[in-house]
Amino acid sequence: MTHKNLMLQRYLGILVALLLAVLGLTGSILVFYKGIDDIFYSATSINTGEPISLERVAGVVKQNYPDSKLLSISLKSQPIDVVVRSDKDKSNQFTDVYVNPYTAQIVSATRSNASIRGVINQIHTSFLAGEPGHIFVGICGLLLIARAIGGLIIFPGWKKLSTGFKIRWKAPSHLITYDFHKIIGITAVVFLIMSGITGAILVFDKQARVLGYAFSAIRQPVELVSVVQKDTQIPTLDDFLNTAETVLPGGETTFIYPAIDSKAPVRIRKKLSKDVNPNGSSYIYLNQYSGEVLEVKNIKYAPGVEKFLAWMYPIHTGEFFGAPMRFIYIILGLAPVVLFITGFVIFWSKTHGAMARKA
Repeated sequence: MTHKNLMLQRYLGILVALLLAVLGLTGSILVFYKGIDDIFYSATSINTGEPISLERVAGVVKQNYPDSKLLSISLKSQPIDVVVRSDKDKSNQFTDVYVNPYTAQIVSATRSNASIRGVINQIHTSFLAGEPGHIFVGICGLLLIARAIGGLIIFPGWKKLSTGFKIRWKAPSHLITYDFHKIIGITAVVFLIMSGITGAILVFDKQARVLGYAFSAIRQPVELVSVVQKDTQIPTLDDFLNTAETVLPGGETTFIYPAIDSKAPVRIRKKLSKDVNPNGSSYIYLNQYSGEVLEVKNIKYAPGVEKFLAWMYPIHTGEFFGAPMRFIYIILGLAPVVLFITGFVIFWSKTHGAMARKA
């Protein structure tokens, strides 16, 4: 391998490490924000009587945002979080509109690119580059898996663990940095591989679902479509909720996803008992024109592919063991940052050391 090719590979390695460090840092910040949100919302209540109808809540949002589509309505938060996106907005940004469920007053509205948390979330999920950036983040997840496995293979401590986990405090600074690099890398390797796998699957979820069903004996469900029916009254959001509770009782209704076009169904999302996903993994699909039940997906009885995919989000975010695990995730999420810094120091020492010897 020529010197130029070697240097090119090293520079590309540093660039990839920087991108992974950004994802690790933003991921840790988002997990931290989640912990703050849990404390805030558990200590805050706006209950002032009987809640109003969900249809009225949606109506208030539509009245104030007439050029926007309702993407989702979160019933987990108070005030209710209604996510809208304007058809005229070419930047593909959305707005969180918070509505008091007891007075129908809009408490606040925040664009996704107008808050620190929103910007951090977009950096973590798309590098602020929309759908192409989202796909690139998925590719970075695959690169993280490859780099973590590569580091696992070349770890020098397999022959003698006491040497591999030893820091040579009296050695030159670049060797001390190398020892820190290898120890942090091997300590966090399982977390890094797990983060890479779950992150890539969350990005390429459709492809993962197709692949999963391809290797199973079960056929992948067909796409559900709402069909216009004559002489039927279009149900309200509250009607959809009541129907969903009838066909799949119990648990917590977390989200409503209104139909975004003329063919899409209305989706009701629920978190049933023993569901690992904090947002729920069970869905009721309803005809937007008649309220007819198109499908009920109870995660308890879902195929193994769906159960596997339902684990990806809670594993990726540390939600599956609550606050203690999220704290560990905050620390481990900084591992790519430390690995980038120590790796860059090693790279710089080798590069400039070689130049000095030639001079």
